[in-house]
Amino acid sequence: MDRERRLPPFADDVLTLLTEAVGDPDDESDGLAKADAKALLATDDRFTESDAAHAHDMLHNRGRIYYVDDQVRITPTDD
Repeated sequence: MDRERRLPPFADDVLTLLTEAVGDPDDESDGLAKADAKALLATDDRFTESDAAHAHDMLHNRGRIYYVDDQVRITPTDD
C-alpha cells in the first residue's frame, strides 16, 4: 500500500502551526529549534502538553517532520 495514513485532526493542526512557524518547507535553510517548537505548541491553548508531544512524535514517526541537528524541518509535499 502506497497510501499515506491520514493524521488525526489535532496532529494536522500541530503540523499547520509548525509549518507556519518554520516557513517554506522547500527551503532547506528554514527550521525551528526543537525547544522553540515545543514552546510554541505549549502556548497554544488548543493542545494539552501531552497532546502536543504525542502529535509531535506522530508527525516525526510518519515522516511529516524531520530533524537536522536541533532544528525541526517540515517534509516537503507535492501539494
